[in-house]
Amino acid sequence: MTVVSDSKPIIWMRPEKPARGPAPAHSRGQIAAVAIDIADSEGIEAASVRAIAKRLGTGAMTLYRYLPAKEDLYTVMIDEATGFEPQEPTGDLRADLTTLALRRRQIFLRHPWLAPLLATRPIMGPNFMRGMERDLAVLAGCGLGMDDTVHVLNLIHSWVGGAVQAELTERATAQQSGLDRHAWRLRMEPYLKSLLETGEFPHLSQMVQASEIGEADERFTNGLEIILDGIEARFPTAAGTDGSRRPAGDTGGGAPSARGANGQPTARSSTTE
Repeated sequence: MTVVSDSKPIIWMRPEKPARGPAPAHSRGQIAAVAIDIADSEGIEAASVRAIAKRLGTGAMTLYRYLPAKEDLYTVMIDEATGFEPQEPTGDLRADLTTLALRRRQIFLRHPWLAPLLATRPIMGPNFMRGMERDLAVLAGCGLGMDDTVHVLNLIHSWVGGAVQAELTERATAQQSGLDRHAWRLRMEPYLKSLLETGEFPHLSQMVQASEIGEADERFTNGLEIILDGIEARFPTAAGTDGSRRPAGDTGGGAPSARGANGQPTARSSTTE
């Protein structure tokens, strides 16, 4: 396989203001903010240079002076959307990972296009790098070595990304079909009941009788708690000072609790997809 390398410096290594000529009328941040607003409301494909230029009241060709390639546009969008929020280590592994996971979920839900774009191995910018440094420092403050820190962060990032993608897909499916998760289950109920009556599905029958469909916040919190339980069991010395177990939404008073889109705390319940 031939590896082709682009010798052109990435956008963060190029000056935002040219050494010669007129000063730019718009900053990269301003362009990214408009692009993000379009992508949030209409989808990433709608955030074209032409659409952005129209919002800014300028010509599309003018914007190519700032961001010559689509890769450049996506790069500044990712960095602007990611932002940077400081987080001081508390020394409590569960609390710190909960804060990290909830923050990442909120960002992905705010910008539905972001998680899929990050999965394409894009160029990372200064905000993203500051966030990685913060997360590494937080776990180092809990006593984890670098190898373990990387494994734990990869696990949390994978869980959050997958959970958010499932949530967003469920939303899109409900909008397109007109059936939310509860309506879908009611539609499936007669068929499911006929299967269970055969006696061939005892465990499935037990699940149906014992579980209820939880909301997205509940499913996320419950899943995160299971992951955190496993991490604490694997790294007991970094699990906190008192060794007690706290729910994923309870960060010991220093970090935000798990909350839904309406800002209300989520209930904890046993849920099944």
